[in-house]
Amino acid sequence: MENVTIKGTKSGIILVLNPDLPFAGLCDSIADKFKEAASFLGKHDMGLLIRGRSLSDDECDKVIGVIEEYSDLHITCVMSDDSDYEQYFQDRMNAQEPEPEQPEVSGLVTSFNGEDALIYRGNLRSGQDISSDKSIIVMGDVKPGANVTSYGSIFILGELRGNAFAGAGGDNRCVIMALELDPIQIRIAETIAISPDAEKGKKIRIRKKKFLMDDGKGPEVAYIENGHIVKTNYGASFLRQFYKI
Repeated sequence: MENVTIKGTKSGIILVLNPDLPFAGLCDSIADKFKEAASFLGKHDMGLLIRGRSLSDDECDKVIGVIEEYSDLHITCVMSDDSDYEQYFQDRMNAQEPEPEQPEVSGLVTSFNGEDALIYRGNLRSGQDISSDKSIIVMGDVKPGANVTSYGSIFILGELRGNAFAGAGGDNRCVIMALELDPIQIRIAETIAISPDAEKGKKIRIRKKKFLMDDGKGPEVAYIENGHIVKTNYGASFLRQFYKI
């Protein structure tokens, strides 16, 4: 098993820990995990549920310190079992003062087809972030330093050169599509691929796969196949084989 696994919910984070790893090594693994995922997790107040091993109060404090040092998260509560944890997280989150709206994203965000997607009209520049528990459609470019996070799939009707995190709730069937797919980092559920040109982080190349009749031109899509992120053309061949249509 992995030393540390992060799973997101709508109201908190589930941290699954290796029960056999010495605590010092566990803290190092937690630091690496949250450093890697910081851009996707964003800046939020969140609850934390710990699974896999029991921690003392001092160890819990150290884990929270590591998380807050290597990410922009503020941990508001910690639980060590999953009895009614979703409701507990939600009650704690509802009791907090509402955060002011972030002004950095000025494009119009609307719903599409009721509940299916959010649409952002315009380019996302460095330091700008959008996130949703729905799929996201960006009608523009995502520049380096910008972040898009969705519990569903992500569709960029322009260049993707920043970071994109689809399937943030753990759904590995989600996809990331862009007219030009050249990201710094993308993530689908728990699987991450980092550009070979990225300054930090383990360099993972997106494996390319061609379907019959692909000509190597046009929109591209990234998805998970056999535990790896694979990139191919987004067209009729992909749609027939991936969605069985």
